Amino acid sequence: MIELEQLKQLIAFATYGTLSKAAEELYISQPALSRSIQKLEKTLEVELFDRKKNKMELNENGKTVIQYAEKILNLVDEMEEKVNKNNQVLNNFSIGSCAPAPLWDMISLFGRFYPEKYILHKIENNLQLFEKLKNGSYQMIILSEPIDNSEFFCIKYKTEQLFLSVPLQHPLAKKKEIHFSDITDDRMLLFNPIGIWKDVVLEKMPNMNFLIQNDRIIYQELAEMQNLLHFRSNFTLEREDNFKNNISIPIADKEAKMTFYCVCKKNIKNEIEKLFDSFSKNS
Repeated sequence: MIELEQLKQLIAFATYGTLSKAAEELYISQPALSRSIQKLEKTLEVELFDRKKNKMELNENGKTVIQYAEKILNLVDEMEEKVNKNNQVLNNFSIGSCAPAPLWDMISLFGRFYPEKYILHKIENNLQLFEKLKNGSYQMIILSEPIDNSEFFCIKYKTEQLFLSVPLQHPLAKKKEIHFSDITDDRMLLFNPIGIWKDVVLEKMPNMNFLIQNDRIIYQELAEMQNLLHFRSNFTLEREDNFKNNISIPIADKEAKMTFYCVCKKNIKNEIEKLFDSFSKNS
């Protein structure tokens, strides 16, 4: 039986011109390569080379085998790509969330418990998320409020608390807690997208001149270098250190704390039971 590795080795010889160079590129010994090619000739029952003293050249049979070998290996590559894509589609798991931070740990948990799954995710509002869960666009959603519906499984996930990151020389830096109404600066840095939190801060701070930044790196540079007030949360504080010249102060308004809930159809629940079990263990 012809082995794919033999075809790859024959193509390597045709590419590099000598057994020694082909063996070097394939990371095998020259005698091993020579034996493999001889085995291929034995399987095909033809000679593939004109052998002269200290020199080998592909003959017409060898050139013909090369043509078919390239086609076969291309088809194998095409097959693997197609199968991988099919497998990816079969193992896709779509998650929608009303805020970005709850997705961070969620994606990590999926990687731990279900490494074969390919996670797709998107941030949308609660209404859009629930409608798309019902029509099957999402397998699971993360909402800012629980769902009471017999068709769906709903479980409490995590609570996010907003903080205000304040430069140490700022008057607010002396406070133990802050209310939205305390923030009177004429401008403030805001990262986008932040999902449902954007609705909260725009409602509570309607007159604030927000400098909205979509690039995370630029956002962090502006926050640190320009001494601009900006929001943090318990989620971001777990992942990133405070800037050395800033202090993060909790925002006391009830709107600054949000509990998230994971929701899925009941027929999906058993597929990801280990994920939900981990919530209670980590709470």
